[in-house]
Amino acid sequence: MTIAFPASLADDARYVSPAFLRTPLRAFMVSCDKGIYWLRMPADTGKTQFVRGIIAQRTGKDGAPEGIDSAISSGMGAVAVGLESGAGPRDLVAALKAAFDATFGLDGTQAVPDIRFDDAEGAKADFSAWLAALRDLAVAKGSKRLIVCIDGLEAMDPPGAGQPCSIAAMLPDIRSLPAGVVLLLTSRPREDWPAAAFEAVAAKFPAGSGVGVQDVTLDDPTYVDALKRLFHDRLRPVLRGRAMALLQTLLETRAEFERGGRDPRLTSDPVLRDTLKDDWKKLTNKYPRYSGLQLPVAPLSPLLDQFDGLWVDVMDRADRRFRYVFLLLDRLMDASLAVEDVAGLPRGAELPAALAAERAPAPVPA
Repeated sequence: MTIAFPASLADDARYVSPAFLRTPLRAFMVSCDKGIYWLRMPADTGKTQFVRGIIAQRTGKDGAPEGIDSAISSGMGAVAVGLESGAGPRDLVAALKAAFDATFGLDGTQAVPDIRFDDAEGAKADFSAWLAALRDLAVAKGSKRLIVCIDGLEAMDPPGAGQPCSIAAMLPDIRSLPAGVVLLLTSRPREDWPAAAFEAVAAKFPAGSGVGVQDVTLDDPTYVDALKRLFHDRLRPVLRGRAMALLQTLLETRAEFERGGRDPRLTSDPVLRDTLKDDWKKLTNKYPRYSGLQLPVAPLSPLLDQFDGLWVDVMDRADRRFRYVFLLLDRLMDASLAVEDVAGLPRGAELPAALAAERAPAPVPA
């Protein structure tokens, strides 16, 4: 009912660090030695990937391990677990111990903490004491403090679900949280929780001194802007390739075209603009009659229009959810999905299956 996150994403070159999540969390951690930070976002919008980036390790320039999202807090040790439906306090403790042992290279022989699961107040006191012990072990391993990430809080057994103690009851509030420990809790928004469960947790972790709350919706400008930057960064090579193919056709056929010009979309993307200028210069070297001409912008306008429409289609088909946007961009980048076919795909939760079916090999006739 719980998942201990892997300690490394060193080989996951596709990880995207979300600045709109990283920056507020970093500011929170700079402002306090201990704290509880509750991130609330809809399903499939990147919460779990963000948590994985916090705990992931890769080799830094100096040869020492560093966190992929190490800019959040220098020298922190990080462990994470993900909750699955019906997870209880025993599940959380077992998964957290396994994650800590794996992350800090322990042999696993350390005893499971003795927690009074039949007593909510006793469980909270015992769990807080255990977090303090884990912090001390992390410090002994070279960390300055410890961040404990619990992903998917809405999946836990709700308080009062036939158990004397719940995860919500066992988690320390800001008063009982040990020094040098930060709890990062992630969940879906209120409407995706079981009845009354959200209110119980919200009452325990109200925003205030030492407690940060970040709500992100599908319409949040910072979230949408992050998706748009991802769209442009990932598909820039695709647009660049199509642009050069178009311009080469014009030169090969000696077609008439408007020379020079400007387009605000190129002005706002200097990386694309400058690479197109370089590509154009190399292209005109092959066609000397055009040598010295400025990059012709007007012929590219319909192509830029097409990618403006593609952004709208991607957001619509993906239901504005990071996970689905990422799937679409992957397929567009490897050319297994045509730009022109995106608008015809199913929307939202039906999208992954449709993309997988398109990629599956055709059955061999009997």
